[in-house]
Amino acid sequence: MKIIFKNIFLVIAIFAFTCCYSQSSDLKDYLKTDYKIYKNSDTLDIVFPKDSKKIVDKTVKTIDTTALHFLNDFDLFSNSYFLKKYKKLIFGLDKNVIIHQWSGPVIVYFDKKIPKPIIEDLKVFINSFPNIKNLDISITNNINEANYLFKVSSKDVTALTEKQLSDYTEAQLENYPYYKIIHDWHGNKNYKLYVSTLTISQSFLDNHTILDNLKKVFFISLLQAKGYTVNDDTSILYRKNKGFKTLGAFDIVMLKYHYKTIYKFKVDFNVFTAMENYYKKLNNE
Repeated sequence: MKIIFKNIFLVIAIFAFTCCYSQSSDLKDYLKTDYKIYKNSDTLDIVFPKDSKKIVDKTVKTIDTTALHFLNDFDLFSNSYFLKKYKKLIFGLDKNVIIHQWSGPVIVYFDKKIPKPIIEDLKVFINSFPNIKNLDISITNNINEANYLFKVSSKDVTALTEKQLSDYTEAQLENYPYYKIIHDWHGNKNYKLYVSTLTISQSFLDNHTILDNLKKVFFISLLQAKGYTVNDDTSILYRKNKGFKTLGAFDIVMLKYHYKTIYKFKVDFNVFTAMENYYKKLNNE
């Protein structure tokens, strides 16, 4: 079950900006405003690692919104091609989607039930990731050190509805990354991820699409993207690309933009658009 912590107590002037940007002629005063998230914490029971309890601190210190100065060189907003693709991939058609990011290292562990050839192929794939600012990924053989688990389920799992399963052919279903794979995660009230579990149906382990789909889901999960296909032939999400060993050039660009800065406030579609408008104002576009 996906757990998104809601009901964040946030007093932040930037969100007012999303409603009144067009009426504002000068944002300098706005940038001097501070915001707070009230101190609180939750104790959660989580399945991984090892049915442990997690203390989630929901506190964000008072932050000067001059943190927005990162927008000065946030050049995604000046590249119309990648900006359009990024928005479609992250938000899809849902303007309520909130950007989630890993704010600490991602440490991957593979269930011993996964066949060794699949594990070795996935290790090659993950280890091929280039250096990406604010995204640190490694692999461990110790489950107690991990926060990203690839595991096998004896029961079939799917992200599809019964109607979807009945409406499509087996060949069509196999090309959907979440046909017999699901991704669950925990995030805190600051929209930062700290635990993920990627569950694979045992019956799907021998399927010829298993490696491609696992790699796609892993990549998508790092972005928490709504989309799962991309019309760019340099992406692993391009429908015609099969048997890839590494991320594509497009995918690397998406990750670099997604983790270019770790946001200190909630960023949904409207806030993202406001940041885009502000960037253009800063750069006289």
